[in-house]
Amino acid sequence: MAVPPYEVYKTLEEELGKEKAEKIGRVIEETLTAIERRAYEQKPILKAELRDELTKELVTKADIAEVRAEIAGVMAEVEKVRAEVKVLQAKFTEEFKLIRVWLIILTLLVAVFNRDALGIILEIVLNF
Repeated sequence: MAVPPYEVYKTLEEELGKEKAEKIGRVIEETLTAIERRAYEQKPILKAELRDELTKELVTKADIAEVRAEIAGVMAEVEKVRAEVKVLQAKFTEEFKLIRVWLIILTLLVAVFNRDALGIILEIVLNF
C-alpha cells in the first residue's frame, strides 16, 4: 500500500483543515495503491514484450551457420579467381617473353639491313 509522505498530510491539514485533509489523504492513498496495482499487473506483460523485442534482435546459431556458409562460398569464389589470375599471369609472362624475342629479332634485322640504324640502336642501348 502506497502512502504519501507525512509532509503532504501536514500541508493539506494546514490549508484545508483536518477533516478535508483526511479525505484527500485517503483519496491519494487509494490512487497510489491503484497505480501500484496496475503497474504490478503490467509487469509480466512488459517483460514478455521486452523479451520478444530482444529475441528478435538476437542472432541465432542458425543465423551464424548461414553467414559462415556464405563466407565459405565467397572464399571459394576468391580462390577460384586467384587461380584464374595466376593462369592469366603465366600467359602474360609467356607472351611478354615472345614479344621481347620478336623485338630483338626485329632490331637485329633492322641493324643488318640498315647500317645507319645500327648507330642509333647502339646509342640507345649504351645510354640505358
